[in-house]
Amino acid sequence: MSDGLEEVRRLAQNLGRIAGSAVEDVDAVLKKGVQSIKTEMQADVSSSEHFKGMAGSISYESRYLPGRPRYVVGPDKGRRGGSLGNIYYFGTSRGGGSGDIDKPLRNEEPRTVSALEALAARWAGRL
Repeated sequence: MSDGLEEVRRLAQNLGRIAGSAVEDVDAVLKKGVQSIKTEMQADVSSSEHFKGMAGSISYESRYLPGRPRYVVGPDKGRRGGSLGNIYYFGTSRGGGSGDIDKPLRNEEPRTVSALEALAARWAGRL
C-alpha cells in the first residue's frame, strides 16, 4: 500500500515540475495546426472567383490564458476584404455561403490529435 502512495506522490511532484514545459509544447503543436488551417483557408478562398480578394485577411491570433493555449483563426474584419468573410462562409438572405469554414479544421484535426498524443506519450515517459 505504501508503494502505491509513494508512486502517487512522485507522480504529483513530477507533474508539478513538467506542467509549464508541457503547456509550451502543446502550444507549439497547436500553433503548427492553426498555421495549416490558415493556409488551407487562404487557398480555398483564393480559388473563389468572387471572394479571392479576402485571402489576405485570413489570419490567426493567440488568445492565451494561463496554462491554456488557445488560437482563433479566420478572416480579420480589420484587414482588406475581411468583412466579406461572413458572406463567404455564412451567406446572406440573398445567398452566398459558398465557403466551408469547417473543412480546414476537419482536415487538420487528425494530424494535430496525433501530434498531441505523441507529445502526451513522450511526457508520460518522463514521469
